[in-house]
Parts: sequence; structure tokens; C-alpha cells
Amino acid sequence: MSLVDVMPVEDIPPGTMTRVEVEGQPICLANIDGTLRAVHDTCTHGMASLTAGWLDPEMDRVECPRHGAYFRLSDGAALTPPATASLPVFAVQVQD
Repeated sequence: MSLVDVMPVEDIPPGTMTRVEVEGQPICLANIDGTLRAVHDTCTHGMASLTAGWLDPEMDRVECPRHGAYFRLSDGAALTPPATASLPVFAVQVQD
């Protein structure tokens, strides 16, 4: 993917996440203590939107709302069953 302007950084305060679409791909964009993370928004196990789930900023992870699988936002790793496949991770760049 090329660099795409998706939203003002002020629109995603620390401890929150939102779904954006970039070039047809659903992306879960999360603000972890001022650091933005971006992973594919669809759970690799249950085909659910991760932004409909729960963000745990202290542990850098998101929980799928469908079956409770956790994914680490920094690298997309599947942390708990039933998910076993990692999420694609996308680079984030904040510009003035």
C-alpha cells in the first residue's frame, strides 16, 4: 500500500481505536499511549471486525468480539485461541 491520508491524529485519542478503509482494505487503527498501530481489521479466525471488539492499550492488544481471541497490535501476532494466524500489520506515519 502507498501512503494514504486517513484522518487527523486528533480524531483518535489515546486508548481508542477506529476502523478505516485504505485501498479497499479494512484497517483497525489504534492509539496506544500516543503511538498509532494499524492491523487488518478482520479477525483471522472468526471474520469479525476487531474494532467492534475491545482494546487493551496497557497490553498492546485487541480482543475479537466474536470468540475472544487476542491479537498484539505491534506485530499482529495471534496471542490466544481460537485464532492461530497473525494479522497483517501496516506502517503508520503521522505528518503535520
